[in-house]
Amino acid sequence: MKNLFISFKIVVVVSLLLVPYLQAQEKSDENKLSKPAFSFFLNRTGIHTGNLVRTAYSNYGNLGSRTLQEARMEWPVGSGVTYGFEFIFFVASEVITDNGDTIHIISERYSGSARDVPSPEDHNWGWEPLAGYFNDGEIIRGVDEDLNNNGILDPGEDLNNNGVLDHELINVVEFPAMSHLPETWPYDWPEGSFPGDPGTRRNKWNGLFGAFVRADQESYYLMDDRANDEFPYFPFPENPEPFLEGGRRGVGLEVEVRNFQWSNPLAEDILISIYQIKNVSDIPLNKNIVGMYVDADIGQGDSDDDASSFDIVDDITFQWDLDGLDLQGRQTGYFGFAFLQSPGLIDGIDNDGDGLIDESQEDGIDNDNDWRTFSDDNGNGIWDPEERLNDDTGSDGLVPFDPNYIGPDPDGTQGNGMHDLGEPNFEFTDNDEIDQIGLTSFFGGGTGGTFVPKDDEDYWQTKIQPGSFTTATSGFDIAFSYGSGFFGIPPGSSESFAIASLFGNDFDDILRNKRTMQRIYDADFNFVKPPLTPALTAIAGDHRIYLLWDDASENSRDPIYGNDFEMYKIYRSTDPFFNSIKTITDAFGNPILWEPIAQFDLENGLYGPHPIPLEGLGVSYDMGTDSGLRHSYIDTLLDNGRTYYYAVVGVDQGYDTDFFARGISAIDNLEPISPSETSKRIEVDILGNVLSLDINVAAIVPREPAAGNQPPVIESGIIHITGNATGSFLAEIADPEGVIDRTYKVFFVDDSTLEHLTTEFTIIDQATGEILLAGSSDLFGSSELEKQVVDGLKFSFDNDEVPEIKSVEWTGRSNLNVDINDSPQLNVPIDFEIRFFDEIADTSYAQFANFRIPVNFQVWDITENVKMEFQFTESDTSYENMISPGDVLTLIAKRQGFNVSTTWRLEFSITTGLELILPEGGDILLVTTYKPFSSEDVYEFSTVGWIAAKEQNESLLDNVFVVPDPYVGVNSLERKQSSALSGRGERRVDFVNLPMQCTIRIYTVSGKFVEVIDHNASQDNGREPWDLTSTDGLEVAYGVYFFHIDAPGIGQKVGRFAIIK
Repeated sequence: MKNLFISFKIVVVVSLLLVPYLQAQEKSDENKLSKPAFSFFLNRTGIHTGNLVRTAYSNYGNLGSRTLQEARMEWPVGSGVTYGFEFIFFVASEVITDNGDTIHIISERYSGSARDVPSPEDHNWGWEPLAGYFNDGEIIRGVDEDLNNNGILDPGEDLNNNGVLDHELINVVEFPAMSHLPETWPYDWPEGSFPGDPGTRRNKWNGLFGAFVRADQESYYLMDDRANDEFPYFPFPENPEPFLEGGRRGVGLEVEVRNFQWSNPLAEDILISIYQIKNVSDIPLNKNIVGMYVDADIGQGDSDDDASSFDIVDDITFQWDLDGLDLQGRQTGYFGFAFLQSPGLIDGIDNDGDGLIDESQEDGIDNDNDWRTFSDDNGNGIWDPEERLNDDTGSDGLVPFDPNYIGPDPDGTQGNGMHDLGEPNFEFTDNDEIDQIGLTSFFGGGTGGTFVPKDDEDYWQTKIQPGSFTTATSGFDIAFSYGSGFFGIPPGSSESFAIASLFGNDFDDILRNKRTMQRIYDADFNFVKPPLTPALTAIAGDHRIYLLWDDASENSRDPIYGNDFEMYKIYRSTDPFFNSIKTITDAFGNPILWEPIAQFDLENGLYGPHPIPLEGLGVSYDMGTDSGLRHSYIDTLLDNGRTYYYAVVGVDQGYDTDFFARGISAIDNLEPISPSETSKRIEVDILGNVLSLDINVAAIVPREPAAGNQPPVIESGIIHITGNATGSFLAEIADPEGVIDRTYKVFFVDDSTLEHLTTEFTIIDQATGEILLAGSSDLFGSSELEKQVVDGLKFSFDNDEVPEIKSVEWTGRSNLNVDINDSPQLNVPIDFEIRFFDEIADTSYAQFANFRIPVNFQVWDITENVKMEFQFTESDTSYENMISPGDVLTLIAKRQGFNVSTTWRLEFSITTGLELILPEGGDILLVTTYKPFSSEDVYEFSTVGWIAAKEQNESLLDNVFVVPDPYVGVNSLERKQSSALSGRGERRVDFVNLPMQCTIRIYTVSGKFVEVIDHNASQDNGREPWDLTSTDGLEVAYGVYFFHIDAPGIGQKVGRFAIIK
């Protein structure tokens, strides 16, 4: 009977937790509950990595973690310096019991030994997450990418970017819902959790601003206080039983929690948490306080010399380490919490001094009149697709060109000229439309775990009373509590609080961060939208890495600034968080921007330092050199065996007042703003193994090819078979995996005029005649051509488009100056010589014979090796029949009867003061020109793909060796040790120049077997690591070791190496 009763209680508890979800979605048989409720299987912990703050968070209101040491508010990410142990969000409420007693109930989820739980501990007196808001793998299944049920992976459906149509994404990491992890999303979001019709948010993010992901990384969950049945208070009279018997207790609070991170330099040190607190009972909650219990240990394990304080002007609490160093000697900074939004009581007072009294996010009014309808440029009274929507986005928050935008909202709210729920700057998306009271209490009088919110009444009376501020404290393992109150919540109403977790190098730094973030928050997170994220492909080579990326960023459209893409920056680092290259500092000496290894920008006149610096920081983006865009890069001179991390980010143009006049922007009269760039996210575990990467990030190791294998090459270079073009054609290997054995020919078409201007090009397979790439000469130098990859090759044409004079050179002693001007007719692409004689050698051409002049020179087209006709005008009869100062010589490109087409015109002069030296017999004036690709130009080249080892014998093993040898305590190729781990960290040597398949056996000098390693690799990989552990998993001792290589079909080799302490 007892077991039966427990089972009944389990079902009741689970049913209550699922109510908000089950009302919106039916369970399928495969999604039935399989875990007992007492394990609280809906509790999940995720990790935010969207900027420089890496922190764990739990879907029951906590930040930080007792167990995930590397995610205890680490800042900057990858530094190993942590600031948080556990931060507990609470709501304290004053209520009246049925007996008329006034009591105070605090809902929270402190998890330490002093936690507030019943005895026996069969549930929590605090927050519990609600079902339906993430893919829990039990009750709620994951997203089905086949949104239209046609069985085809259509554009926009591949949410996890794996190229496969997945009918159920699996939440492998078991995180709560996060914007960048579609596998954490539920199949459908609960009805009522978003404006608009049911089902319209499926396969989209359910964000504060609709389906639009406003931040670089967001998380979302709901929790309530139904399990808090410690006191005889019954907010739901119809369910008065204890929680485990199916009752719903607490005070009737439901909290929607959203965390936000931006990688923008203005917000990169901040995590914002928004708590929308709703009274779902029928009883008014007139007196409430929101706050946090903060147990912040500054520096990993260094909690004995911290100090804390507060500033009521900026509504901020903060903590720091007194000596500024953690136990490992690393520099520590300041950490704090600040209220960005904190509503108070409806009291008829303008508490925040903004000129508005008791403004509200729930009154259906745009109190501050900052909502903007669409731009009706043509004055027809309706929104047209070419017009800006501004805030009139519709209830889903998406506008054309946003990812996942599929058309206007089905409910007709897009572009309807009226403010609707879900649109920016209205109601719950208008952050400053609320009267703020800020920080009202601070208590710092104890160590961590000694004054947690366990005794609710004492905590209310002595720790969080508005107006109560204790003296700043310092000492061992200090903790503090802060609050904001009082505020009221009528039945069915909500109040939103926004709290920023702030980090900085010193107090001034976190204060700047808070004030900057306050302005951004009040403007509804009005960052310029960075470009879309480019997709990066990285390919390992020998001492090099090949990078290729797509043009997604160039297709971006900012809702305000339009098509504002400007450039790509390429970052390379040897640490996964790119901290080692964050070397560009602001005016205060704080690192703020990353140093790229390369950047490629539009040729539009925007280059050098951007005219608008980052707000308040005194540093500007480098906007490049007008280099032109590229979509590939080869990074060379790298260390084989070392892990490199690459990111390609898109950067927008920002805006300045003259950008429209300069043709940089197509939109006039916008607010000046500094550029923004796409984020670069990488997540690694405590051992340094990569867990996930953004599509624009790669972790890769350059390496030697397998023994005897030769990588692809362009064989013998590019041969200019025929033609006289002075430009160049280049082919380079961009993707070695795509290169095949093939011979290519390149042809051109010109305009058939005497100038031979290029019009088209064609690249073919010489053997088959197959056209591999063709197009107009307009593509030369364009990003469209640069993006093309054929057989792993990229092609570029440096065409001398218009014939121009290249050089003028005398042979002999003459000191005549020569000025060559374009004729009114043609610039003919020829090289020519004027050859001088001691007697009359030719006669100039004129229409009438008496104007024809015998001369002592001839003009030769040496490109075609033919003598040319010319016109000649003598200015000084004292030097008849020869060239002298003042004479003019005009070459004739073509003559038919009296119809003459002229080309280059040469004028001769002498520098004043020089004694004239005229040309003599045997002298030559050589003139060369730049020549476009013409129909006569043909290029040829051949490629050879991977070549397998020709000799399958033991000689292939001659170059196998171990690096480093000896191993002296450390290997520079080893990954950085996580601060959360104790001990030595990674130890490693590499066997290099291995064949594709072989077995490596390692022995001591006494012949004792140590380890066996099977190397099975592709032709491009001749390297295999060993972690210096034995087959039993134990670290090996220092000494000399022998290795035996056994390569089937090739042979064997024995070598040795040393490990030195």
